[in-house]
Amino acid sequence: MQPRSSETTLPPGAVVDGPLTAARKELWSQLPAWMFFIYGVLLLNTELTNFSPARGDLAHTVVFPLSAFALYQVVRFTSGHATRRTLMTSLVLALGFPTVVFFWHTPSPLAHDTLLRIYEWSNFAWAALLIWHLWAHDSTHVALFFGVGLFYGAVLEKGGILLGFFHETNLTDTMVRPFVAPVATMIGWSVVLAMATFVTWGLRKRVSWLRRSALLSALAVGTLATLLDLQIDPIATAVGCWVWHETLPGWFHGVPQVNFIAWMCALVPFGYVMFRVQELRGLDDGARWARRDLLSLLAWTPAGLLLAALAFIGVTLGFEGVQGPSWTLLNHFTARVLAAL
Repeated sequence: MQPRSSETTLPPGAVVDGPLTAARKELWSQLPAWMFFIYGVLLLNTELTNFSPARGDLAHTVVFPLSAFALYQVVRFTSGHATRRTLMTSLVLALGFPTVVFFWHTPSPLAHDTLLRIYEWSNFAWAALLIWHLWAHDSTHVALFFGVGLFYGAVLEKGGILLGFFHETNLTDTMVRPFVAPVATMIGWSVVLAMATFVTWGLRKRVSWLRRSALLSALAVGTLATLLDLQIDPIATAVGCWVWHETLPGWFHGVPQVNFIAWMCALVPFGYVMFRVQELRGLDDGARWARRDLLSLLAWTPAGLLLAALAFIGVTLGFEGVQGPSWTLLNHFTARVLAAL
């Protein structure tokens, strides 16, 4: 039987990393994937300790980002790219840490304004951490996610506000005119996109049928990002980071269904365009993106935005019908534009 690549016999004199060194290397090399775990646990702690009263009803949402993290680690192990110790440690943490937080947390309520500011400024901390990681591993990925990806996300974030689906006026610290969305939430797109793409690249390297399809890979990016959003958005809505239009009914802990439709419809087209550019330009997953590759992706970004708009219209129509609240908002926006012309 062929041994796993991570369990092969070491040559004489080879230095074996100790547990702490191995853990540090694992965390740093796979940071965007581990951020699904870190995000999940920190947000669970926020739900249970920082709200008054505590939001124990949101605790189950930790399952969503942790499932993305666990899937990634299981695929790494089954394909021979992670040791059994790494897998078991990851799964024990994914199951044990949230359990400990749930049963042994200490309430420490924060004022509403404090929670708002923590959310707003924490996005920059996560972005800085990811930029550091990306720069150390391949600096061109900074331009990919915090250049092209940021432009794409900023257009979509502002689009949702201009269409009237929500507003983010409570996030005042990073609101910069003439933008109608805070810089904090726009840069959040880059963070989530980088995390979801990193995990999808890892899955594609080990799952051949996923690697062969740009569409399935794009669906993976959208699904992974939405799994994280299923935990983030109920908290952000409860805090008031964004406020939904009053005609949009709460579907998942106060978050309208159209929000999750929009996430999939936004990220799948961008992922599809990105993977198609990779195929056309012969780029491997996680490889260096030259300037001409980035410019090619940027040139195709309007096509991604168009696909996102068409997908959103079609899927929303299928779920809500022409009398639904989303279509009502779109009709009002159209009427305002026509009146202005």
